[in-house]
Amino acid sequence: MVLEFGAYSHRGKVRKRNEDSYYTPSCKYNIDGLFMVADGMGGHNAGDVASKMVVKEITSYFKQHTDTINTSEDVKRLMFESITRANKIIYDYSLIDDKCSGMGTTLTMAYLFNGKVYIGHIGDSRGYIVRDNVAYQITRDHSLVQELLDNGSITMADVDHHPQRNVITRALGTDEEVKIDYYEEELKDGDIILLCTDGLINHVDIEDVGNFIAANNNLEDLAKALIREALEGGGIDNITVVIVQYDNVTEER
Repeated sequence: MVLEFGAYSHRGKVRKRNEDSYYTPSCKYNIDGLFMVADGMGGHNAGDVASKMVVKEITSYFKQHTDTINTSEDVKRLMFESITRANKIIYDYSLIDDKCSGMGTTLTMAYLFNGKVYIGHIGDSRGYIVRDNVAYQITRDHSLVQELLDNGSITMADVDHHPQRNVITRALGTDEEVKIDYYEEELKDGDIILLCTDGLINHVDIEDVGNFIAANNNLEDLAKALIREALEGGGIDNITVVIVQYDNVTEER
């Protein structure tokens, strides 16, 4: 399967290092249809370690088992197996290396197969489908402000300025077991899948993404344009964007 895609990651204006990681088929292993973003957390260099580890372990597992994928259930099984395995590896590593104690990472991963996108999600990075220049959020944040919003304690107007808006309630690698959100979405010709860390969401109104698409024909240019907008808006966090365009003419399976 051939897909158009672009990706870009930036340290931001405030952070000393970039603790985000991502995967596209142009990276190691070249797994067609697999995409990821991960936003690491923890002291010292631990966030950087956690996000890199989850990308490495999932891609390695996928590479070994992609030939077992024939149905939607196979995709779901492989996604859950790879995430669960990566979680255990990161958690165990955090117990033996004091510098990595308590480390964890968000994860939003997408796999395109037979006209659908399959998404595995933990944390507050996000996955969107952009259709006809309108962005639809697929994932749901595992964050304190999302819980407060759900129970009516705050309104949407409070979210962007809440003092605890960066507190997440679920991460990969922080516990021996992890709860995974899973989504399946049918794709239409021309759909764009957008994966991003919260460094983008903090400063860019995703509802305006149609304007960026119209102004940028190349997907890597589009990713860079979105990150420039986030930097101009403050760039207080690491920022990572992965963009994939689906064309059903290229679907081979």
